Order: sequence, then C-alpha cells, then structure tokens
Amino acid sequence: MDLPTPNQPPPIRQLEQRSVYSNRFLRIYDDIVSFANGNPGTYVRIVEAEGKSGAAILPLAGGHVGLVCTYRYPIREWEWGIPRGFAHGSDPEVTALAELSEEIGAEPEALKRIATINPNSGILSSAVHVFVARYAKPISCPSDRDEIFDVRWLHKDELMAHIASGCIKDAFTIAAIGATIASGQF
Repeated sequence: MDLPTPNQPPPIRQLEQRSVYSNRFLRIYDDIVSFANGNPGTYVRIVEAEGKSGAAILPLAGGHVGLVCTYRYPIREWEWGIPRGFAHGSDPEVTALAELSEEIGAEPEALKRIATINPNSGILSSAVHVFVARYAKPISCPSDRDEIFDVRWLHKDELMAHIASGCIKDAFTIAAIGATIASGQF
C-alpha cells in the first residue's frame, strides 16, 4: 500500500504546542494548528509515558492463551484481556517482562515481538509493541493484586468464541490475536 511521500507536506501543521495537563502517566496537549485549507484550529493529542512505547503481551501455553481480569475505570467495567502496560523505561522488552511478572506471575521461557500498533492514532501519539510470550504451562500467580483480579488460561477455540460473541472486546487482545495469526505464531 502506498503512502504519501515523505516530501509531501502534512495537511495539519503545528503552529504552537500547548500542554494543558500532565501527570506521571501522560501529557495532554491542545495544540494550535493550521489545516490544509489554511484555516486555523486546535488539535488535542495525548502523549503517554513521555512518548516511550508500552507493551501488550499474548501469553501462550500449549493450546491455551492467558488472560487477566482487570477493572477498567474509564469504561467502568471489568474486562478480560492480555497483560499490558505503560513503558518501564525505553526498552519495550523490559516492559513486557515486567508486565508479565506483575500480571501473570512469571517471566516466559520465550518472548518475541511480533508487531507495533498505534492504539488510537486520532488522539494518542503512542505506539505499543505486541509480543508473544511462551510458557511451558499456565501460570496464575499475579504479584499485582491491586490491578489484577484473576488470571485464566482459555483454549484458543474458547478464546475465539468469546471474541466472536463480543464477550472479549479489548482492542489489544484482538490486535494481538490478529498479529499472532498473521505472523504464523498462533
């Protein structure tokens, strides 16, 4: 698929960067911009973890996939999904290993990066590295009990049925499954 050439000017130009909020996880900007038609405007963008990449990890053990149950405050719901997290430094693999230790309870025997995704490129400037983590057997002893309510290992067919039924709707989980299938790792 062809994209515009790097020489082509972007249709939205930043005129002024304006930080309107920040905390230890993110910074929100409401930039002054100029659109392709020359009209001025503003554009909100969110930079997570100082622009460092997060990680989402698909844990596999035999024919099973490890999922964690977490309360997601922004949507006010409990959600089953793969382990994930903000950057733990500048190396995404370090982040992946830390998240697996916290959320599953152990580092995997093997870890492979299979994709990089932009979770919501309309407002987030972040990239998240997607990994496949291979375990010899299912592990379910998370160290972060404040974040993780439960860990379950579902057979791949059961997981696909939960996705098809809408029971599992976490975008990172669905993207990781797609990337894993596309890379021949599933």
